[in-house]
Amino acid sequence: MDHNNQLQEAIASLRKEFPDVAIVYGDYYNTFQYVLRSEGFDKSVALKSCCGVGGAYNYDGKRPCGVAGVPVCQNPDKFISWDGVHLTQKAYRFMSKLFNYQILSQIKCTRA
Repeated sequence: MDHNNQLQEAIASLRKEFPDVAIVYGDYYNTFQYVLRSEGFDKSVALKSCCGVGGAYNYDGKRPCGVAGVPVCQNPDKFISWDGVHLTQKAYRFMSKLFNYQILSQIKCTRA
């Protein structure tokens, strides 16, 4: 959060220095927090990996997804995390829609 706050300050400064330039900011942290709170994913597995094994998060860095004996969940659309590092396709799609909205509204694009 501190990093994002400092980044916002730097962007505000750049916008003052270059008022005719469209400087956009994609807030990954808060967008991801929104995904975590969204109703589109199963809360009981929100922080667990779909493809993985072990521990509270179904993740073991020594036994990654794709290694023999590491299972894949039945319904990836319920999960946010694919393998403990990457998001599922549904989560990435959700994030990209939010980013597109954020960025397009910052550069004031309108649909024809």
